[in-house]
Amino acid sequence: MVSMLLCRLADALGACASGRRTGRAAWLSILLSSAALAACAPLTPLDRPAFADPSTRAEHGALAVHAAAAEGALGDGESAFWLLEDNADSLRVRIALADLAEETLDIQYFIWQDDMTGRLLMKHVLDAADRGVRVRFLIDDLAVVGRHAELESLDAHPRIEVRVFNPWRLRSPLIRPFEFVTRMNVLNHRMHNKVLVADGRFAILGGRNIGDRYFGVYDNFVQNDVDLMLAGALVGDVMASFETYWISENSRPVGGAGDASTIRALCEESVAANAEMLVAFATPPDGWNAYFAALVEKATKGRGRLLLDPPNVDEQSPTALYEHFKAMIAEAREDLIISSPYLVPDSELIELIADLVERGVRVRILTNSLASNSHVIAHSAYKKWRRALLAAGAEIYEMRSDAEVLERYKTPPAEPKWLALHTKAVVVDGRTSFVGSPNVDPRSMILNTEIGVIADDPELAAALVRLLERDMAPANSWRVTLENGGWLKWWNGDERVDRQPAKGFQQRAVEFFLNLLPIKNQA
Repeated sequence: MVSMLLCRLADALGACASGRRTGRAAWLSILLSSAALAACAPLTPLDRPAFADPSTRAEHGALAVHAAAAEGALGDGESAFWLLEDNADSLRVRIALADLAEETLDIQYFIWQDDMTGRLLMKHVLDAADRGVRVRFLIDDLAVVGRHAELESLDAHPRIEVRVFNPWRLRSPLIRPFEFVTRMNVLNHRMHNKVLVADGRFAILGGRNIGDRYFGVYDNFVQNDVDLMLAGALVGDVMASFETYWISENSRPVGGAGDASTIRALCEESVAANAEMLVAFATPPDGWNAYFAALVEKATKGRGRLLLDPPNVDEQSPTALYEHFKAMIAEAREDLIISSPYLVPDSELIELIADLVERGVRVRILTNSLASNSHVIAHSAYKKWRRALLAAGAEIYEMRSDAEVLERYKTPPAEPKWLALHTKAVVVDGRTSFVGSPNVDPRSMILNTEIGVIADDPELAAALVRLLERDMAPANSWRVTLENGGWLKWWNGDERVDRQPAKGFQQRAVEFFLNLLPIKNQA
């Protein structure tokens, strides 16, 4: 497989032409030498003074007024919570925060796609910077391959600074695979955090990256997902978490020179070309203040705790969040619901679930079926543990790709074909909730950095339980059972199937061959 990759890379450089074996060898030698040089190639130094000061809590402006209204009902140490379930609303809220911000926007994401909604939200971020808002934009380097010029253009705006987390030292897309091999122990750790903080008064974190499928306008499929918006005490903790990553040695300025007009033109052209598809996200004629005021009235409240992995992935595995995650689960006394789109538990978690069931706790787990999984390799890893989870006493529900609830996640006029679960949430005993970025799999819990909130808010917990129980209903999920002899069955009310639901032969074949690979334990 490695030799095939080398040949394909050499092909791209014209080195694999018939009769040019010497040229091919020379090119491969150059590529491999370049990869070796990655170990000593310098990163852009952290010596730029721009935007060095931490963001502060704004005392004036629209968001300060809205936050004050929400915080007026809070007790000491409490936070206000908004569960962002609706795909369209989750983007509207982000646009509203960008449009109403007057001082700062701190933005941290694993993926920010260059599609319709990615360009739309970036346009609003640029508009905020034009008004004088200071924007700090931190993005993981994995998903921006080939887009460095865009990042340089964004960074060229006088009110925007861009940093990439845990970057490849060599920027060429052709060289990246080779550098990954030479620095896998560092580059295999990615920043999976998803955070937006506006004026130090409101913060959003959760499962959604920025892209069409997260906001209901991707024609192939859309995601069933949740975010949590916060005001009050926890916002300061989220701001501190952003600061920890922003000043980390692993967060590097993009460097170089650019022209902000490049990214602006890309955004404006995309928004204009896709105006019909983006109509649901149009700014109201009188602005976002009335929308936000109505949203503030829907807040729930309670105490909360931020869980966070450290950014020093070159020194240690980011497992801090996982330890607290397991401790939260262990506190269950009656009922535990876990939603994880990619489910690859370790033996320790399975033992914990078995212990809970033995103590009389009902454990329900919602995850993707093969049919609804957008990453088939993750499903091949999950299969290894499915029987063990069932034997431990957990109830397993797998999302249907044709789920009835798909209608709730479409953003008209888009007509996506199927639904994928992307909700990462836990509810303990109908009172304590967790919403964040991690999946229950080795990549989230051991390799990637993650962020999430534990909230002691019965109203929030009740809303999550309603949402997750709806998704576990027969119209939306298959219940998996372990029968005598170790056979698995999938139940949809009274209907039973003996093979795991899939979208067809091709998906089954891909899953079969991926199951043979040794890399699935990192899915």
